[in-house]
Amino acid sequence: MIRVPPWISLPVQILLYRPLACLAPWMDQDRYIARVVRTANACFRKRFEAVPYDQRLLFLPYCLRARDCPTRIDPELGLVCPAGCNGCLVGELKAEAERLGYMGVYVVVSGRLHRREGLLRSRDFIFDKIRRHRPRAVIGALCALDLTRKYLRLRNLSPRGAESGLGGVVPQGILLERPSCRHSEVDRAALEGLIQARADRAAACSRDRCSPKATSTTKEPESISKVTPMKGPS
Repeated sequence: MIRVPPWISLPVQILLYRPLACLAPWMDQDRYIARVVRTANACFRKRFEAVPYDQRLLFLPYCLRARDCPTRIDPELGLVCPAGCNGCLVGELKAEAERLGYMGVYVVVSGRLHRREGLLRSRDFIFDKIRRHRPRAVIGALCALDLTRKYLRLRNLSPRGAESGLGGVVPQGILLERPSCRHSEVDRAALEGLIQARADRAAACSRDRCSPKATSTTKEPESISKVTPMKGPS
C-alpha cells in the first residue's frame, strides 16, 4: 500500500470533511477529526520540535479547570490561575510550560462566559495573543466542535503552518476527550509530550535506541520520553 505523505493528505482531509459530513451523516465525525489532527501534527511535528520553548505559546481551554477553581477572569489574560495554585490539571500544565520557558500560556474562555465577562471571542482572543507575541509555534487543546466550527478551513493552513494574519505559525494540537464546556478531560501524557517536545530530546531518544547499551541485557537505558518526528514540508 502506498503511504501518502501527511502534507498531501492533510489538505485533502480538510477539504473533504464538510462534503462528507453532509452526504454521509452516519460518518463518525469525531473519529474523522481526530485523524485530521494526527495528520496535521505529523505534518508539522519536525518543524515544531525545532522551535525553542521561548518562542512558543500554549493555549488551554477553561473547561479543564477544577470544579472548585478559585480563579478569576481577566479580559486581557483570560482565566488567571492564582499564584502557586496547582489544584487542577490547568495549573499543573501551565506551571510545566512556564518552567520550560514558554513565552506565554493562556487559558482561553469561550461560550457564554466570554460574553458575560466582556472578553473577546475565543478565536479572536487567540489570534490577538499571536499578533502580540509573534510566536513561531503554538500548541492548542480544544474540542472537536470548536475545531470544526472555528478553525478547520483550508484557507487557515499553508505550507508554513497555521495562518494568523502575520504569516505561518507552526501548530500542534490535541483534542479533548469529550465535548463538554465544563470539567472536560484530555490525555495528559499526550499533552505533556507536546509541551516538552524538542528536537534535541528526539535526537537523544534516537541515540539511546541505536546505542549498544540499548540492547544490553545487563543494564537498562535511562527512560526518556519518546518523540518521533514525522516528515513534512520543509
